[in-house]
Amino acid sequence: MNRRELSPWLLPLLLLFFGSWIFDYLQVDLLVADALYTLQGSHWRLKQSWLLEDIVHQGGRILVAVLISGSLGALVSTWFSQRMRAHRQGLAFLCSTVILALLLVSTLKGLTHIDCPWSFQRYGGERAYEPIFQKIFGSGNGRCFPSGHASGGYAWIALYFYCLLYKPRWRYVGLAFGLLLGLTFGLAQQLRGAHFVSHDIWTLTICWYTGLLGYVLQRRLIARLEAGAPAEIASASLPERA
Repeated sequence: MNRRELSPWLLPLLLLFFGSWIFDYLQVDLLVADALYTLQGSHWRLKQSWLLEDIVHQGGRILVAVLISGSLGALVSTWFSQRMRAHRQGLAFLCSTVILALLLVSTLKGLTHIDCPWSFQRYGGERAYEPIFQKIFGSGNGRCFPSGHASGGYAWIALYFYCLLYKPRWRYVGLAFGLLLGLTFGLAQQLRGAHFVSHDIWTLTICWYTGLLGYVLQRRLIARLEAGAPAEIASASLPERA
């Protein structure tokens, strides 16, 4: 691999470890959470906020479900519509990448046993605070790491990789959509006391690498199809690229 090919793999990893060190080991997580908690009068007053709980949290779940359902519906339509047939391979990549990212984050939440900020004595809860890397994969019933709700947004970074393959001119629009949606969901949960900043950093990284790995595998599949697949298979699997 050359430097350009290595950058998408190495740079996010370096940023992850540096960010984890800053936010967890240097306790910047606590500084940010302390500020948010203090601004709300030393109580998570926004935990039950109509805007953050009903609209961004619950409504966000519905939005993600609608987006996934729409993508799956578009994929199914490729077997019934001649016009949509050419998009089958790309839609299969998009749907599988988004769903895999969500499943990975959800699975890790059940394995890591990390608590939410609102569970700690420091913020009115009952548990003593422990840094992530001291508690990770330990005992307990916490399900707050990585950030599940933010993954519903960051998983759509897959749109960047989809566009990179099939519609390059739209790649940064796809990236912006995933980042902004994930950032919105993540900030809302931080304001409610549900997550630290580092929880979102890990979620973003997981979603990025899920999309990147899918992109590499998809690109290899496309290369194989373009190199030697029968014309009828290629026409059904390779959408027109901008």
